[in-house]
Amino acid sequence: MEIACVMCTWNERRTVQLAMESTKDFVDRYIIVDKGSDDGTIEAIEECKDKWQLNVDVYVKPGLWLGEARLFAFNSADEEWILVQDGDEIFHTDGPNSIYNLRKFLKFQDVVYAAPMNVLCGDFLHTNKNLPRQPPHSFLYHNNKTFYIERRGDLPEMMGIEIVLPRVYKFNCGVKSPKRVFLRQYWFEWCVQTDAFKRYDNVEEYVKAKLKIRDLEVLAKQWYENVYSSMLMPYEENKYGYYPKVIRKAIAQGLIRGYDQDRLL
Repeated sequence: MEIACVMCTWNERRTVQLAMESTKDFVDRYIIVDKGSDDGTIEAIEECKDKWQLNVDVYVKPGLWLGEARLFAFNSADEEWILVQDGDEIFHTDGPNSIYNLRKFLKFQDVVYAAPMNVLCGDFLHTNKNLPRQPPHSFLYHNNKTFYIERRGDLPEMMGIEIVLPRVYKFNCGVKSPKRVFLRQYWFEWCVQTDAFKRYDNVEEYVKAKLKIRDLEVLAKQWYENVYSSMLMPYEENKYGYYPKVIRKAIAQGLIRGYDQDRLL
């Protein structure tokens, strides 16, 4: 029984190595679709491939949206099972929430496993007080090749029986620059609510035109410091659950701080 990890990346140098470390012993192959990273993400992936002797296929597809990129990866998978993991998502590998505990469920066919997901924002020690835990997300699929996207902007789903698991198996680590966090506010508006995507190739161009500004760096930094940072609170393990092992290890070793750290590993 083989498992493919479908991963989409875009400027995830700060988290992708932690992500791959958390799943490298669970999956048989990585199918990674990168949407044109220019921060060293591909090089970080190659380091993981060489360090741990991983089976990794990387496709660079800068013209695809996230949903299209994930569907491309799905269709490239011939393995019986597919684990969905983005470049900023880290799985539990120990304790009651370990993904290894799910192996006993890999005997069923035409099923989709979903589970809630914790979100770390700003850095690995803080989260958004309004959304520390997200509702169940599909993340483990029996691969029957029936993937589809319902509407523009949506992520692909698969025909099958959805089984919702109560435990949190992965963390989304929103360790992103102020500009990227700022732009995320406008993505749905650019892609789904309006037809702006037809006139602007990416959300940054759209926001610059909308706000009539050439350089977003200063504005985004001011917004981050004055607005977004006030929404963050220290992550409470006793309230939301324990950190994944790779995060605990990296924090203890002082290897991770936040979005402005030059190196994680």
